[in-house]
Amino acid sequence: MEEQEQNTNQSQHVDLSKPSNVPEQNQQMSIEVPYDVIPLPSKGLLYPGRKPTLEVEYLTAMDENILTSPNLLQSGEFVDVLLKRKIRPGQIKPSELLVGDRNSIIIWLRATGYGEKYPVTMQTPDGEEFDTEVDLTKLKQKEIGDTPDDNGYFDFTLPQSKKRVKFRLLTAKDEDELSKREDAQKKRKAKFSDALTHKLGTHIMSIDGRTDKEWIHNFVRVMPARDSLELRRRITKVEPGVDLSITVEGPGGDPIDSFLVIGPDFFWPDFEL
Repeated sequence: MEEQEQNTNQSQHVDLSKPSNVPEQNQQMSIEVPYDVIPLPSKGLLYPGRKPTLEVEYLTAMDENILTSPNLLQSGEFVDVLLKRKIRPGQIKPSELLVGDRNSIIIWLRATGYGEKYPVTMQTPDGEEFDTEVDLTKLKQKEIGDTPDDNGYFDFTLPQSKKRVKFRLLTAKDEDELSKREDAQKKRKAKFSDALTHKLGTHIMSIDGRTDKEWIHNFVRVMPARDSLELRRRITKVEPGVDLSITVEGPGGDPIDSFLVIGPDFFWPDFEL
């Protein structure tokens, strides 16, 4: 009996409180939230256990408290809060997800929660705005482009300087910290942003075996432009995720290429609050 109660406590559920005039044994019901098994673009190769899938719960009415919270939306933390609720326990923290895997889960939640068609406002080459829809199920997943070593790193030899680099892919936490750093620079009204070089330095874990991060960031600042470009191309080729490039039909019937932005309004349902 104790073992049965323990298993019940470990399952993810929503407690529904009953009025006080209902007998005590019936005052609380446990309803399990349905979930699905979501394949990861990374195949889980960079996570402990290397499990290629995650169990993710469907959006519920309770989750709309998060999606419609102005303070949470403005803080930029709503995605992390939402994923903590939706990724079933005992798997991986949302902050530790690769950016591409996180995007894949977000798109799945949006498509299953509010429908496959996502409304967007686009512009023609002449600047004329028009409304259209994107079928989220048509977005293509890009699987991881190489197999990492036991540390989760990838190898690359810089073409000009011939130095051997080991780099890693960035997590959601990394991207959030980079974004906050760039925002801070904007507030300080810095003459220019070093976002590109700082991000590259965050990717790199060693250069010719040297692992000192301060030295790595200094090296990146004076890295030959060709080395920087080719390393960024290599990272892009390896990174798993969702191809967010889209093509829609313009008012005149011509195809218009754009890029789907996953911002704070991505989850807003099509009804008035």
